[in-house]
Amino acid sequence: MPTVDLDGVTLSYDVRGDGEPIVLLAGCGAPAVAWEFTLTPALVAAGYQVISFDNRGMAPSSSPPAPYAIADMAGDTLALLDHLSHAEPVWLAGHSMGGWIAETLALEHPERVRAAALMGSCNVSTAWEKAVLAVDCELAERDVELPRGYGALEVLRYLPTHELQQEDIVVGWLELLGAEEPWPNPGRLGQYQAARAWVNDARRTEGWSSMRVPCLVLSFEYDTDSPPARAKEAADRIPGARFVEIPGAGHLGVMTHVDQVAEVLSGFFGRP
Repeated sequence: MPTVDLDGVTLSYDVRGDGEPIVLLAGCGAPAVAWEFTLTPALVAAGYQVISFDNRGMAPSSSPPAPYAIADMAGDTLALLDHLSHAEPVWLAGHSMGGWIAETLALEHPERVRAAALMGSCNVSTAWEKAVLAVDCELAERDVELPRGYGALEVLRYLPTHELQQEDIVVGWLELLGAEEPWPNPGRLGQYQAARAWVNDARRTEGWSSMRVPCLVLSFEYDTDSPPARAKEAADRIPGARFVEIPGAGHLGVMTHVDQVAEVLSGFFGRP
C-alpha cells in the first residue's frame, strides 16, 4: 500500500476502482485491510472508487505519541484527500470510531462532504461504551504486556450473545484472529484515549440539530455500543437523516452482513 507523509503522521492508504469516491473510515483498532474482505469489493463492483486508510496509531500508518483526538483523525482524512487531489465533496462511510470521524467532518467541514453514512456510531453514549473504554484506556496507560489472543476476545465481545453460544462461530473467529500480535502503544493508547474522550463528551451531541450534510444512521439489531433505539433517537435529531437497522447483526455488521450494508450504502449514495 502507498504511504503519504502528512503533518506529524504517515498514513498508509489504498485506492480501488473508478467513479465517484467513497472514503471508508475504520473503527478503533481496526486495520484498513479489513475493508478489502468486506465492503470494498462490493462498492467497487457498484461503480465507486473506494479510498481507505489506516488511522494514526494503526500499522502500517505511523503511531505518533499519544494522546490523539477524533479531530486529529478528521484532519488526517482531509489531508489525505488533499494529497489525492479530491477537493470536491466526497461520500463518507465510517464504522464505530470511523463514524465519529465522519460525523466530525460532516459538521465542521460540510463543504468537503457530499453525504455521510454513520455506521454503528451515532448515539448518545451508553454506560457500556464508557465502562469498556475506561478499562481499555487504563490497560493501555499501564502499558502492560497483553497475552496473545487478547485482541481476538476484544473483537468477539461485539458479536451477538446467541452467536457466542455457537461453537463453530467462536472457533472460526479465534482461528482468524487468534494469532494476531497484541496492538502496541502508543497507537493503542492514542486511539483509546480519543475514543474515551468522545464518549464522555456530553456536549458533542449538540451539533446534531445543525447538521446540514445528508446523513444515514445505519444501526445493527444487536449492537451494544450503538443500540438501535439510541441510534434512531440520534437520527431524529439530525435534519433529514435516514435511519436503517440491519436485522440480525451486532456491532461487527460491516463484516458479518456485508451484502446488506453495501446495498444500503449504494442506495443512500445513489447507485442501485
